[in-house]
Amino acid sequence: MKQAVVVGHRGACLVAPENTFSSLEKAIALDVDVVEFDVRPSKDGILYVIHDATVDRTTDGTGRVAELLSSELDVLDAGSWFGPQFVGEPVPRLDAFLDACKGRIKAYVEIKEGDAGEIRDMLATRGMLEDAWTFSFDQSILAAARAHVPDLRRMVLYKHVGSVDRAVAQGAHILEFHSENVAPELVEEAKVAGLVTQMFYDGRDREIFERAIRCGVEQMNIDHIDIFRSVEKDLLAQA
Repeated sequence: MKQAVVVGHRGACLVAPENTFSSLEKAIALDVDVVEFDVRPSKDGILYVIHDATVDRTTDGTGRVAELLSSELDVLDAGSWFGPQFVGEPVPRLDAFLDACKGRIKAYVEIKEGDAGEIRDMLATRGMLEDAWTFSFDQSILAAARAHVPDLRRMVLYKHVGSVDRAVAQGAHILEFHSENVAPELVEEAKVAGLVTQMFYDGRDREIFERAIRCGVEQMNIDHIDIFRSVEKDLLAQA
């Protein structure tokens, strides 16, 4: 039994506002291996790290990201909704966010909207491409990444592809499971096929974490980092 790679979902999103520099720094302080974050372009084509299509939930502004200029996004407060100690936290521009990651933590980029080629080039110029990967719920974005930037590693979801064979046929590098479909035989089949196995779980149920570990999942995309590590430590001690 090996320790899993820990992916901080939107950074350390339970102790700092998601998808911000503070969330990134907290993840690094927790010795997280990879930071997962979301990307969207502004109206004038600047890529930002933000999850929602609108800024309403996580900033003091309102409106769709795609309809706001970078000059408007740059002055938003993306921290006060989470806590007073984060007042003035900006919505990160992707280039600055990657600069803060470089040499410190690996990157998993979920493309909500945007050009996979541009993101690939931003990773490459910083020497981060080899260890990074991407995913999108927008199948046209994944298809474009596969066709035009094959050296940008791609993840697919088991619930989307339905089998390991289909993940391989789509040129995936990483196959992500969820609590309802993770199983030891599927994880092993994926590994034999040359895929990296990952599981997403934003809950705190120790039994689910234990099941993922016993299934041999290699990477965990999670919110509750401390709980997972506690479960993993206990199981490793028993091995």
